[in-house]
Amino acid sequence: MSEPLFVEERRRAILERLNQRGRVAVKELSDEMQVSAVTIRQDLRALEQAGRLERTYGGAVIRTVGAPVQELSFNVRLIKSRHQKEAIALAAVALVQEGYSIALDSSTTSYAMVPYLKRLEKLTVVTNSLIVAQAFLDSPHIQVLLPGGRVRRDSISLVGEPDTLPKINLNIGFFGARGLDLAVGATEVDGDEAILKQATMARCLKTILLVDASKWGQVAPYTMLPPQEISTVITSSGAPGDMVSALEMLGAKVTVVPDET
Repeated sequence: MSEPLFVEERRRAILERLNQRGRVAVKELSDEMQVSAVTIRQDLRALEQAGRLERTYGGAVIRTVGAPVQELSFNVRLIKSRHQKEAIALAAVALVQEGYSIALDSSTTSYAMVPYLKRLEKLTVVTNSLIVAQAFLDSPHIQVLLPGGRVRRDSISLVGEPDTLPKINLNIGFFGARGLDLAVGATEVDGDEAILKQATMARCLKTILLVDASKWGQVAPYTMLPPQEISTVITSSGAPGDMVSALEMLGAKVTVVPDET
């Protein structure tokens, strides 16, 4: 019996079969590739997010030309997976010390850290999130620095001018992602947002990815951090164990925290 394929090999094989047949079925792919139906569904979901196919009942078909998947607004994302984000935020804040200079991106998971960071006596925060910056207005002991750029309404953030990032060395940076996949890494839906995150990461001594369980196996259009460069991930219970183990084999430290209830 042949060995099961790695994730990127399996997804490439799925696309090859789809191009040959015009449609694929979960059961057939599961039998052919010697993996569970759950794993195949995760593959199809990730490939659909990447715009490579359209899922159907029991399988998938070749993607037809149509409108791109719309990004959810900040306020909508704020209430999704709320308990998981709270748990991740608590674990992340534990890594921050008094006097640190840190980066917080415009993700709702980074925003969940704000109430706990306010308890620190001294802190410098670099962020492109207008929501995060506003949340610290009542905390004069915390210095907030922002880049310039255009306003992204969906994420309520500033993007497009990475050269305007404050010239400061950051102890640690916290970044959300719209998808985390072993083949392409951590991904974002907006190219300018991804570029600004990369520029901010370059100023951080340590970079932490904050992703709840729903983000694993998802692929957004723009890679901000390839898989081999991911060093630390904090995620919630329910993250797929096989993907967590595979990422750890690449050298990443993955912390899985239980949900806050």
